[in-house]
Amino acid sequence: MRTRLSGRLTILVLRSGGRAPVQISMPYWLVSLVHSCALTFFGVIGFYGWQLQGLYGLTGQHVQYLGLQAGPEHWGLFELVSPERLGPTRAELRDMASKQRAQRLGLGDRRAAGSLLTGVVAPEWAAEAQASGDLGDGTLRWPVHRGYFGRGYGSGEGGYHLAVDINGEMGSDVYAAAPGIVGYAGSELRGYGNVVLVVHPGGWVTLYGHNKRLLVRAGERVRQGQQLAELGSTGRSDGPHVHFELIYQGKNCDPLPFVQAHEVDHLSAAGPVTPARWDLLSTKPSSVRCKRRMMHPLHEDDDERLVGSNDRAAQVPPG
Repeated sequence: MRTRLSGRLTILVLRSGGRAPVQISMPYWLVSLVHSCALTFFGVIGFYGWQLQGLYGLTGQHVQYLGLQAGPEHWGLFELVSPERLGPTRAELRDMASKQRAQRLGLGDRRAAGSLLTGVVAPEWAAEAQASGDLGDGTLRWPVHRGYFGRGYGSGEGGYHLAVDINGEMGSDVYAAAPGIVGYAGSELRGYGNVVLVVHPGGWVTLYGHNKRLLVRAGERVRQGQQLAELGSTGRSDGPHVHFELIYQGKNCDPLPFVQAHEVDHLSAAGPVTPARWDLLSTKPSSVRCKRRMMHPLHEDDDERLVGSNDRAAQVPPG
């Protein structure tokens, strides 16, 4: 029970057993002061926590609230928690799974890269690419954000350029053209610079060369449109672009028929393109051009002979 007297707050506490009530009385200015102090206290706590996370780059995963406890290992009301105490993050778990998958399948090394470059896809690689259940829709996504057609399949002296060059701004996003599994991500293939090879259901392979930075690793499952890298000009390259290859059963195929025309800028420079689709990436439409990769005659080792389409050395016709 509360009663209000002049300038004071009076609280009557009724007790059981017929005992006399207890009267507590305090001035209103004291009540207001206590209320203001409480609001200020909790406001400072909230602001302090926000500053810790904002100014020191801490997140909820790395800061533990400790009430009023403080000590040499604490920052006021918070304790810094090392990532080791929290366990691996989601990204770290994904990397661990990709690494284990690559080791189990024999992906990620130079030998695997050489096999993929010639279209030799082990059955277990194709099966793993299909394991996610994402078979795509029979088309390829244009793999460069705001990229435009630069050079086409079959161009160059003797038609050696069995790929499509896609020009763009340095650092632009490079996307997976179709769902699959990363077979190789590195820089060990002569001429290609930083390159990614992706295995797709049905044994198809796409290649993305000359990147500035790679964002995936061997064994990683990727979806269509997922970013693989940043566009660059590494390896034997005359400027920022992605060297894009489509490889199937030992041959390089023209990828343009599988790309939706509305996605491609400057497509008119490629000449007439007949749209095509495949059935679950398992068979090659007869209208699509495919040829065996041309080898550079100066390299004797099979892996070393496999050079990038934008290589100046590759302009030498095969011996």
